[in-house]
Amino acid sequence: MTACDCCGAEVDDSGAIDLDLGLPPGVRNPSLRAGGNVLLADDAAYVRCVLPVELTCDLELWFGAWMRVDPEAARHAAEVWDGPGYASLRFTGTFAHDLKPWDDLRGVPVVAEVREPDDLPEYVQHPVLGRVWDRDEVLSGYLVELPISIRQKLPGTWSIERTAGLTPHVLEEGLRFAGPGRAVFVDVRRAMGTPADQFLEMALEGAPDVPAEQQFLVRDGVELRHALWLTTTSDGVTRHEFHGHVARFGEMLVVTCVHDDPADHAWARHVLNSVRFRRVTRS
Repeated sequence: MTACDCCGAEVDDSGAIDLDLGLPPGVRNPSLRAGGNVLLADDAAYVRCVLPVELTCDLELWFGAWMRVDPEAARHAAEVWDGPGYASLRFTGTFAHDLKPWDDLRGVPVVAEVREPDDLPEYVQHPVLGRVWDRDEVLSGYLVELPISIRQKLPGTWSIERTAGLTPHVLEEGLRFAGPGRAVFVDVRRAMGTPADQFLEMALEGAPDVPAEQQFLVRDGVELRHALWLTTTSDGVTRHEFHGHVARFGEMLVVTCVHDDPADHAWARHVLNSVRFRRVTRS
């Protein structure tokens, strides 16, 4: 693992993350050929290609994404895929997916060609090519485990670090990031006109009593940052719970970290300290 020069987060040594977008939307009972890389379905045909997206911090995101092509071009590709003719393949068609965080990409004209004989065809003409995109803005939209830490965008203007190896899940009350031995629950709350002190007091009603050394309260500008932590045992299983709050006028982020290893207390505090609020100004 290496540290990103611009943000300090760990990046895998390959400098790339692979994401497969799955089958094109609406495709049912496809006939797959050429090792699953050519798809025929009714009167439509597709070829699976790689879309390399450049991200900040010298990171690349490689999407496995389908291109809709002429059925005859797809059948020809299936015939030569494993032979010497593969190296000369070039496809012109339309992009078959919606892709976060971009709008209106499904159906746009695209071109792909074989760059390396052992690799899938690579998009060489596509609207997202030719510029570097913000890695946190892009990766926040994918609910998959990532090998790096990113700044996860949250509803409104909050953000928090989603540490490497945690898979996000959308809940009715917020988000959950979970991985082996660790979980983070994030909840955005709003109470118009409520000062930070009062908002925090409301949130702590019914909270467990813990010793002074198992809690802290810090004022950070207009924000109050508070946490308490405790250990619980249920059915012979011991869990360490870290309950954090970042309160400001009218808004609060509640961050609950649950971990198996007591040494992960430092990780839980890091997650809480990573919370940021970005005020939106009118131009």
